[in-house]
Amino acid sequence: MRKVLFSKARLFSTLLLFSLYGATEAQNLTIFGEIRPRAEYRDGYGLPITTDDEGGFFVQQRTRFGANFSNSLIKMQVTLQDSRTWGEAAHNADNPSVGLYEAWGEILMYPGFTAKIGRQPLKYDNRKLFSPANWSNTGNAFDIMMLKYNKDNDLMIDAGFSYSNNSGISKETYYDPTMKYRYMELLWISKKITDDLTISAIGVALSKQDTISTLGKANYKKHKHYTQFTMGGTINYEPSCIPLKLFIEGYYQRGKTIYKGEFDKLKSYYLVANGSYKILPILSIAAGYEYISGDKNPNNGIQRGFIHLFRGNHDFNGSMDYWNATGNRGLQDLYGGILLDFNKKKTHVECNYHYFKTAVQVANLNGKKLGSEVDIKATHKAYTWMTLEAGYSIYFSNNNLKIVKGLEGKSLRTPQWAYISMSIKPSVALQVLTKK
Repeated sequence: MRKVLFSKARLFSTLLLFSLYGATEAQNLTIFGEIRPRAEYRDGYGLPITTDDEGGFFVQQRTRFGANFSNSLIKMQVTLQDSRTWGEAAHNADNPSVGLYEAWGEILMYPGFTAKIGRQPLKYDNRKLFSPANWSNTGNAFDIMMLKYNKDNDLMIDAGFSYSNNSGISKETYYDPTMKYRYMELLWISKKITDDLTISAIGVALSKQDTISTLGKANYKKHKHYTQFTMGGTINYEPSCIPLKLFIEGYYQRGKTIYKGEFDKLKSYYLVANGSYKILPILSIAAGYEYISGDKNPNNGIQRGFIHLFRGNHDFNGSMDYWNATGNRGLQDLYGGILLDFNKKKTHVECNYHYFKTAVQVANLNGKKLGSEVDIKATHKAYTWMTLEAGYSIYFSNNNLKIVKGLEGKSLRTPQWAYISMSIKPSVALQVLTKK
């Protein structure tokens, strides 16, 4: 009898809980942080140094702390950030340093359709145009309004608009550009054609201030802009039957740009093709080619050198960061490497080789060769909240590199660079059920 009564009481309690929480929703709150110190030895990183100099050593640290809240209708996130070099400021210095990396809110307008407004990082496709630039100690983020559509990750559409000012104004004034634009318009579409094939298209318009026809910044009063358009797309093919990945992307730029104090037409492009193949469960090989257009005759009123937008520079064209800006020379980057994943994919090692050439023949260079580079990187995920990383790069220079970098006739050290970093990223997730 007692067992029967107990069973009925448990059943009644269960029904009561369902009646109380049947009309509930989850309120999710996640508190997270990051501390990422990185020690670097630079001996010709970014620019070769002469034999009269010595390499330098320093430690940078990025600290982030934030919170993310979500329920069935809204999401929001705020992330504070501090970036510093060890010893940059005394421990008792009274210098404000904490900034706002991201602060955005996203609201569900209709099933699959949301509006996301505020400061936020942007990442599209292979990050050639937009990237959070995680390697950077500060990263990339944008003050922008986004309208987003996502149907089961099968069709995704983002449309964004951003407008920049230095402060609140009551009449039109000159914007002292801390961004690359006065206003930006963005449209990105990604469509899964099959389970193996995804294509995307993107268009970006960056409008900048016209200070030429207005005779300089002091005379800038009205909305006079010139616009640069970047258009292109990607093809991503990953067949399920074989361990192969193929990726193709291309971008074309047009509009106007300023060269030697005059408005010129902009006609440039950027082409990429790469792929990887998994030979063994722990071993993959990869190869690729990038072509960044250059200009044989930059004085004819047409500029053909591709202008990078907001990519993470360290992710492309070698880890030594020699070719973040290619100018009228353009760039060809032929690369290949091996990738190792072992220790249950907790440890990742890769070694890549880059062979660099200019895209066009430059008058004062002997051929197009710009040297080559070897990059080695190892990553180990010690815990879910801690990752260790180390890397080494060496650049094999030639006389053309000396000319391009303005060091012709000088004796240079062999450019090399090494680093080690640790990323600690703990998080705590809370969930509360509340009545709707």
